[in-house]
Amino acid sequence: MRIGVISDVHGNLEALEACLAALREAGVQKYIQCGDLIGYGPDAQACVERVRQLPLLASVMGNHDAILAFPSLGNFFNYEAKQALEESLSGLSKDVANYLQTLPASAQGENFTALHGTPLDPIKEYFHSMDQFNGYYKMWQGQVLFVGHTHLQFYIKGSPTTCHMYLNQKDDHTIRLQKSCRYVINPGAVGKPRDHNAYAACGWWDTDENTFTFLREPYDFTLTQEKMRAKHYPEFLIESLAYGL
Repeated sequence: MRIGVISDVHGNLEALEACLAALREAGVQKYIQCGDLIGYGPDAQACVERVRQLPLLASVMGNHDAILAFPSLGNFFNYEAKQALEESLSGLSKDVANYLQTLPASAQGENFTALHGTPLDPIKEYFHSMDQFNGYYKMWQGQVLFVGHTHLQFYIKGSPTTCHMYLNQKDDHTIRLQKSCRYVINPGAVGKPRDHNAYAACGWWDTDENTFTFLREPYDFTLTQEKMRAKHYPEFLIESLAYGL
């Protein structure tokens, strides 16, 4: 089976549709969603509704989504992020708001776990080091842990004592998952990459071939920017889409 993995959509409908089109073309049948459907972008409602239509194996809560269930998390956002999040929340229907606040913090499936941050703190903590891989090794199930939150495509592979971390810098790059290793994989951010590459990021997992493919997809971010300006988003957030920041 081919499973699409997306994270950090952040209300960017144009980027989301570009990723979903690429994943459909790759033959994806099911999806895993690793959190932060809202925040930063102008189409929170539409993005949540679009993702809910997918045949999902797992869909988990990110720190932006979690503001509905845990309002005190707002203290952790910077000024621009808080402004964008307030705009996102103002446009949500009751049904969509309820969906977001009832998402699980983590989810398990056949040979995988999905969450936004880390097994220790699935909502807030960033997974970004080999020390975390070793320290949290026994805290997740399956061969693969899918994460988001950093907005960077990377993977870590190894054992409880030895591991290696790789930052993906190639478009359409496939890695083979070795049976002797476990993996942490971040597909990158659909709606707001932070690796100086404006293309939307996602990936797909082939469970038959035991491979994972990192994808980068171009999209017309100027349409997203126009919507953001119409809603008076902070200029930094608008301009950042063009630079992958």
